Amino acid sequence: MKLTPGRRALDKVYKRRDRYEIPDWQRGEVWDQSKKQDLIDSILRGWRLPKFYLAKVSEDEFEVVDGQQRLATIYEFFANELPLSSKSAAQFGGIYYKDLATKFSDAFDDFEIDFDLIEDASEEDLKTFFQRLQQGLPLRSSERLNAVHSKLRDFCKTKAKHPFLAERIAVADTRLAHFDILSKVAAIEVEGIDAGLRFDDVKKTFKSQASFSASSAVAKRIDTALSLLAAAFPKREPVLKNRTIVQSVITFACKLVETRRSTGLGPALAVFVRTFLKELAMQVELGQAATDYDFIRFQKSVNANVKAGTRTRHEILMRKAFLYEPKIADAFGASVVAASGVEGRVAELGEAVADHIGQLNAAYSSKHGHDLFKATNKTAQALLNLRKPVKSLSSYKAFIDDLYFVFKEGVGQRLEHVPASFQDVNVLRTGLQHDVDHGSTSKVSAKQRKIGVTFQKYSGVTSPELLDPVRFVLVQANILSALELDLQTMAA
Repeated sequence: MKLTPGRRALDKVYKRRDRYEIPDWQRGEVWDQSKKQDLIDSILRGWRLPKFYLAKVSEDEFEVVDGQQRLATIYEFFANELPLSSKSAAQFGGIYYKDLATKFSDAFDDFEIDFDLIEDASEEDLKTFFQRLQQGLPLRSSERLNAVHSKLRDFCKTKAKHPFLAERIAVADTRLAHFDILSKVAAIEVEGIDAGLRFDDVKKTFKSQASFSASSAVAKRIDTALSLLAAAFPKREPVLKNRTIVQSVITFACKLVETRRSTGLGPALAVFVRTFLKELAMQVELGQAATDYDFIRFQKSVNANVKAGTRTRHEILMRKAFLYEPKIADAFGASVVAASGVEGRVAELGEAVADHIGQLNAAYSSKHGHDLFKATNKTAQALLNLRKPVKSLSSYKAFIDDLYFVFKEGVGQRLEHVPASFQDVNVLRTGLQHDVDHGSTSKVSAKQRKIGVTFQKYSGVTSPELLDPVRFVLVQANILSALELDLQTMAA
């Protein structure tokens, strides 16, 4: 076993947080807010932290074997979700990371953690090392589940050797990692997308399925999904390097198999997964400058591993599949809407947009004596309308009209820099309300291309006339998500 000391700045760790996997077996005790605040205060004071221990899984993937709570707290503060104590806030110039005086936020960004990188370690080496470090290496849930007497356990143990897991993913099968992935997939297929995935939850599912049949519908669905993925990825796939993400991909494949229209979709599925994970890595790297909050929500659910995370990841995958790969959306048909939870997400986004506008108006009027977004009865009604799911071409046109009134007419010339999503609203309305067939041929063509490209950005097709009506609500969610992110950035 080789241990190499290193140091890394916090902003580098946060921007690449998708590369640091936090195993679920470490997530027992959760720090209270006071303890988290003390840690952040210590960093802001420049005090050194205890050493972190990272096990190298692949060239750019690390497992956090010691320091999980500290790392999770740092992520939370960077995301402006953890406030400082009142005493710390007074000293460092703000309650949240975004409020800190520049010299303190820079110091936080540049603060370096000390770590030992563990390489070339056998299972026995790791156990011995951590027995000495922590007086006993805690068993992972997978190792404890392995002792449960159940035919579902036997099925998961067998399928953990499937070529997709054994040969195609970049997750090492240390401490029964592949069995852990399959156990969670099986629990979801048995209990549903809201199934709990902690040890006690999965153990309960294993026990309830003590007589599980390997020829059952659930077993066949999982086996078919694994075979679909093995065919989709004919060789080892470097992007499939995180256990939670692999679980989410298999669950997504199971839902695709359930449509009975998955035959021949392996190549499309592979393109979608690669595209999604590439964009996920890019958005995580952008940090506060991210342009798609759905990816940030997805990564946050991976890092936190909360119960609702499984549904969050699945719904985001469904929405992005519709946008990136129409062939997959066609397989799901109308069920893509229900499975993506999009109507609830539209309501959340509509409310968030209204809240951001209220906050921006309050801040702007305190300086200029009038609102940034024109506040009228029509504005209030338009903001309420945004929360209603769009289900037809006519209601899509009304939705774009409401957006145009708020984000074009409502702000007038008061914005020095117009966010990209605001500009997109203007382009989309131009395509619906104005005759673009005037001017030179080249100008008309350029306008039509711009309108088509803008609509495709949110829908996957070039014109609302080509869209299945049941999918307008997905376009609505994508547009609102872009607007909400730009409003959030404006308020920061």
